[in-house]
Amino acid sequence: MVMRFAGALLYLTALSAIGQESTYKGVPVAEPLLVRGSVAISPGFMLQHPVTNIYVVGKLEVFTDKRISLRGEGLWYIDSQQRTPVLQQNSQLAFGPFYHFTSKRLDLCIGFEPGVAFSRPVRDTTFLEPAPLRAIPNMALCAGLTYSIWDYFQFFVDARYVHARYTGPYSNGLPLDEVLLGAGLGWQVPVKRLIKK
Repeated sequence: MVMRFAGALLYLTALSAIGQESTYKGVPVAEPLLVRGSVAISPGFMLQHPVTNIYVVGKLEVFTDKRISLRGEGLWYIDSQQRTPVLQQNSQLAFGPFYHFTSKRLDLCIGFEPGVAFSRPVRDTTFLEPAPLRAIPNMALCAGLTYSIWDYFQFFVDARYVHARYTGPYSNGLPLDEVLLGAGLGWQVPVKRLIKK
């Protein structure tokens, strides 16, 4: 379902870009001091387990120039869609640089975000004590496509691969690698343009 939505969004974005080639010049796509933000509900597909986790993802991004931005993300773990989830908690914080390739209103970006995950596996009934909540390091490789529709709004589609491993008292380690997908409407503020006015 998410892939169909993302495909439809990309198709509509391309049609809109073709139809509005003459009007894109005033819309900020990637420029110094452009601030972007969004909140979305995102599924996370675990690679070593047949589990789909659900997150509320908030991100804030600031451009340092036309090609480079710094992005911070917070992922709040809601639950999984399976009856027997792997995790009880897996909220994350991440921050890192992104590189942007722009064309008219479109912005394709890639980046990496080192971060920390606050993880706890679901309690195993064979042990008396539950596994502890741990702060574990993680690394995310990210890619995204943004289409600026107006000075203050943009559509986005994001994908991120997160690598992490929970090491607890009862096991050698629990791999937490997953792919998260997100799409939605975000806001943007061209701070440099507002200062010049």
